[in-house]
Amino acid sequence: MPVRDTFGFVPQWSELALYLFFVPFAILFAIGLWRRLNGSGLLRTISDGPGGVIGAAGRLGLNAFLQRRVVRRPRGWPHLAIFVGFLVLLAATTIVAIDWDIARPLGYRVLAGTRYLYFEAFADALGLVFVAGLLAALVWRLYRLRRAGRDQRRVQYQFLLLVGGLLYMGLTGFGLEGLRLVIHPVAWANWSPVGAWLASLLSPLGVGVAQPLYIALWWSHAFVAFSLIASLPYTVFLHAAAAPLHLMGQAGIPRRELHAPFDLRELMETGNFDVKAGATTLAELEPDQRFALQACTNCGRCDEACPAVEMGTALSPRRLVQALRAEKLAGREAENLFDAGVVTPAELWACTTCAACVEACPVFIRPVDYIVPFRRELVSRQLLDKQQSEFLANLGRSNNAYGMPAERRNQVAAELRSVGGFSVK
Repeated sequence: MPVRDTFGFVPQWSELALYLFFVPFAILFAIGLWRRLNGSGLLRTISDGPGGVIGAAGRLGLNAFLQRRVVRRPRGWPHLAIFVGFLVLLAATTIVAIDWDIARPLGYRVLAGTRYLYFEAFADALGLVFVAGLLAALVWRLYRLRRAGRDQRRVQYQFLLLVGGLLYMGLTGFGLEGLRLVIHPVAWANWSPVGAWLASLLSPLGVGVAQPLYIALWWSHAFVAFSLIASLPYTVFLHAAAAPLHLMGQAGIPRRELHAPFDLRELMETGNFDVKAGATTLAELEPDQRFALQACTNCGRCDEACPAVEMGTALSPRRLVQALRAEKLAGREAENLFDAGVVTPAELWACTTCAACVEACPVFIRPVDYIVPFRRELVSRQLLDKQQSEFLANLGRSNNAYGMPAERRNQVAAELRSVGGFSVK
């Protein structure tokens, strides 16, 4: 009967050694993940988000599992292939562990008979999808690396290492299957078509070479897998966990109105006017805003949609979020971002608050939500040039940026229509 022999081709001590080998990687992963999630207010954000828990589950399905915003772009399909392939292979590994470590000692096998054959065929097919997506991503990342600015190169190198590591896991997984069939040919080998094809290529090696090669490849596969797990909280791979969690609590659409930093009626009632309208540090932002920085993938879709970037201004939403993300990951949440040069007035005032970046972001990050508090700080400190001061004075006095009397609104609209062909309502 077809059955999965998980540790049948390695020395007997390998099973215990593998689990002991995994312990330090698991500890690194747990410590890093705790540091990223601690104090994030994530559970409250998700439960209080649009639609509550049900709405969060819907957004997780549409935007994380189905990658709705990602696949709108031509290069989004490889990412979907990688994501789905990775999830299926992760699930397959989990099933193998359950079959060997839990079901087998109880006298039952999950991966046996027809179930095992279907499992092999399905894992083989999704493994091919996974590898194809990674190859496409590798080509794209190499292309991006050539065009990347100095501030992007470090991130692009991390992505290349990540893609390379995942690709190695996918290819060695097929290699292990082929070597296993060389060492122990079975009648049901064709249920793993890629493995069977590789076995036909590797059969001249013979069992004497295939056996030690299998053991070496098996350990290298485990080392790369454990390294990727341990590195998740510390590298760009963090977005794989942070992005799905973040989008569960966000609507993914621009805010209809700006958040008010205080309620004037409450201030009048209490008589306490000691309030802070803006922000100078990350610590003064909301917990969910600080957590959102960790979900950024540096994909640049916000820059592609931003009119300020198109006009050549100092603003780059991608660069701004990445700079704040670096501060967050380095633990510098109490640092004055203006004094450190992390944010500058020129880039803050270049934003039109059109929220095109919010519409474009595949993981629902809101760059505008970072820009507005910092701009409010500049206003509260009166760090404005003459034109900006006149602009705000006109808004307060005449409810328009030009300081014109309100009764001239219709006249100006008519002039614009006649001169420029605009349709103004």
